Amino acid sequence: MGQSIDDKEITRELWQSRLPICFILSDEDMSKVNRSELPEPLYLMLARHSYFPCIIEKIHRYYSTYFKENVNETTNNINLANLWLEFESIPLKWHYPIGVLYDLYASSVSSTSHLPWQITVHLSKFPEGEILRFPDKESIEAHYMSTIKEADALKHKGQIIGDMQKRDHKQLWNSLLQDKYDGFWNINNKLMNYTDSLQYFRYIPFRVYIVDKPFIQKLFSPYDIDQDKFMTLNDLLDFVLHHEAQCELLANEKKILNTNVDDYQVIIHGIQPPINTPIQWLSEHFSYPDNFLHICLIEKRT
Repeated sequence: MGQSIDDKEITRELWQSRLPICFILSDEDMSKVNRSELPEPLYLMLARHSYFPCIIEKIHRYYSTYFKENVNETTNNINLANLWLEFESIPLKWHYPIGVLYDLYASSVSSTSHLPWQITVHLSKFPEGEILRFPDKESIEAHYMSTIKEADALKHKGQIIGDMQKRDHKQLWNSLLQDKYDGFWNINNKLMNYTDSLQYFRYIPFRVYIVDKPFIQKLFSPYDIDQDKFMTLNDLLDFVLHHEAQCELLANEKKILNTNVDDYQVIIHGIQPPINTPIQWLSEHFSYPDNFLHICLIEKRT
């Protein structure tokens, strides 16, 4: 399929996409603050493709200044390990890209009424068992590189990432962290190449998200050799939903997944792409910097 100049501009537009977010301290933690100076909400414009751990220290520093220094740490619980984020009673997973979390929990395709996205900051009562604690930047970098390696294993049997130098790996992460589009794509272009004389990836690295379910990830080829045609987003979702519903049926789950693609809003990067878009093209242009196509399915209200 390859990339034209216009196609390349799509990746730049997606890279530049930002979300206005309003961070508000929880009522419970607010009660521990010196009443003479209650913290104002913290407003930040954050890249959709970034991760909350990349800015969590900034949030922590902002709120820490409002607590009395002489209060014992065991009572005010403002150490970074106890900080967690929540949206409408949902603890937010740090290893999901920020845009994916918004699309899954707060997005409405036809409305911007959810902006700025209001997130509650908690400094205590960490929800053990529901989410992982925020890691240091080295750990999020390791998670990010592990995801890229998994994507390359699906696309190229790991041939591309394996041939890269360590400095190339570092450039991918640093460019993401420092918001440098050109520096990132100078390396990422290699990961979008074809191998083995194919004009498509072996398998599409994708994850499908539905509220209250673990993300779904299956092996799916972008090209049907028997029918000599490229597969579409609709083909992928139809395959995923039917396969997952069958698994739920075998597991005797009470509520079986809705398998009708038309009953969902399909959101990638805050956009509802045409359902007949070739999945290979989407993988090349709409994947997040971790090289995965993150697809959110929001069940339509009846």
